[in-house]
Amino acid sequence: MSVQLDSYLEGAWKSGEGAPRSLINPTTEQELARIVSVSASLRDAMAHGREVGGANLRKLSFAARGELLETMAKVLHDAREELIEVAIQNGGNTRKDAKFDIDGGTAVLAHYAYLAKQFGEQAWIVEDEPVEIYRGAKIRAEHVLVPRRGLAIHINAFNFPAWGMLGKAAVSLLAGMPVLCKPATSTAWLAHRIFTLLLDANCFPAGSFQLLMGSAGDMLDHAGPQDVIAFTGSQGVGTTIKTHPQVIAAGTRVNLEADSLNAAVIGPDVESGSELFDLVIRDLVTEITQKAGQKCTATRRVLVPESALESVREVLFDRLSAIASQTGDPADKAVRMGPLTSKDQLADARAGITKLLADTELVHGDPERSGGFVGVEAGKGYFLEPIVLQAKPGTVMSADASFHQHEVFAPVTTLLPYDGELESAAKIVGLGSGSLVTTVYTDDRKWLAGAVAELGPYLGRLVVANEKIANASMSPGCVFPVANHGGPGRAGGGAELGGVHGMSLYMQRVAVQGGASQLARLLGK
Repeated sequence: MSVQLDSYLEGAWKSGEGAPRSLINPTTEQELARIVSVSASLRDAMAHGREVGGANLRKLSFAARGELLETMAKVLHDAREELIEVAIQNGGNTRKDAKFDIDGGTAVLAHYAYLAKQFGEQAWIVEDEPVEIYRGAKIRAEHVLVPRRGLAIHINAFNFPAWGMLGKAAVSLLAGMPVLCKPATSTAWLAHRIFTLLLDANCFPAGSFQLLMGSAGDMLDHAGPQDVIAFTGSQGVGTTIKTHPQVIAAGTRVNLEADSLNAAVIGPDVESGSELFDLVIRDLVTEITQKAGQKCTATRRVLVPESALESVREVLFDRLSAIASQTGDPADKAVRMGPLTSKDQLADARAGITKLLADTELVHGDPERSGGFVGVEAGKGYFLEPIVLQAKPGTVMSADASFHQHEVFAPVTTLLPYDGELESAAKIVGLGSGSLVTTVYTDDRKWLAGAVAELGPYLGRLVVANEKIANASMSPGCVFPVANHGGPGRAGGGAELGGVHGMSLYMQRVAVQGGASQLARLLGK
């Protein structure tokens, strides 16, 4: 028996009107829940968030808001097993992948709760040291961050219903900005359950956290000049949000995290059989198959020196074949990869593979496989085994090549043979037009230093790995709250997390100018 998932607006649960939309178990194709979108105007709900929620949040010090985040983390940790079960059913996650999402979200809450302890009782954050207006002047200028008086509008993606929701909420709530969260519909059961647990535990002040299920309705029509829109999803939808007439007219701040053709760059010095080589393969397998490849940080392009191509293919294919044989019902503990989250995602992935095949050849996996998945009835579920493509000769350096233009959001990656030269690697990475993360594997310090300078402009994060840290290295797709999450160009140009840097998205930078002693007294220096 499926349940109806209502919205929580203006301090009350609200049912929608019209035809319901079903949430489906992607393994069994059975209905789990229903959502009926709210068709009434969201103007009043948004005003409620700004006026009631914002005022209630700003009554609290940073430390007090941090304590709320700490409580939220504890509540969700206590409900961890229940939430994992929801993620397995609605998201098609294996237990390991479900923990990755849920634990990641609670970790961001805990980090920002800890970060709050460093701030005083003032209503602002001092960002830097005072500087002279001009040489010899007694007048100084200093920058502070103050909470914006608007609403944080969070439009989240389907692939991380826990981490995406909680990561954004942790930062904005600590910054003193109320939240209106709109989860992606297909996996919204987990987000809804998380919100309900937090609401029942009185984890946030009245009006400071609202939940909109289903359609966004007329939300963007009421965006204001103090609001912040943080969107995670496709580049096309992100562009629609950014160019909405009201968003432009109001000057609403927009942060986008969109498509990303992340890369792994294997340096020319990496030798088969070394610990660094084994790390390359381990990371590739993780980034291709974790969450069934449905991660914004998954590796989509693998730059392999031509001399190492055969050894990489041999070991990589062998390990991916093992996972293909253990793909199936994520409720089975023996399963290592579950299905894609929806029928539409599977159709899009297969269409995307066809598009990539214009410039590649299929070298591993069967995109049309429809049976033989562990614990699953033949023909049921939205499964895609790991797929590896390889660029056709002469295409790697082409800006028009499909693998530089199109992301397949699934367990799919493309091998790009290159000559091992840094200049070539930088050009290939740059052809992706901006990425969230790229990993460089090398023990050559000179080559690595050049990579930082040459690859850096195209990236939000650069992960460096060498033989020395191979055993301690973490998968490059992990997003940590202390580091920036975002990327230029195609990736949306956004910047989330990064400690205090992430809070600046929801705060206004103000240059306070005055006498040196006056500023010292006012700002607590």
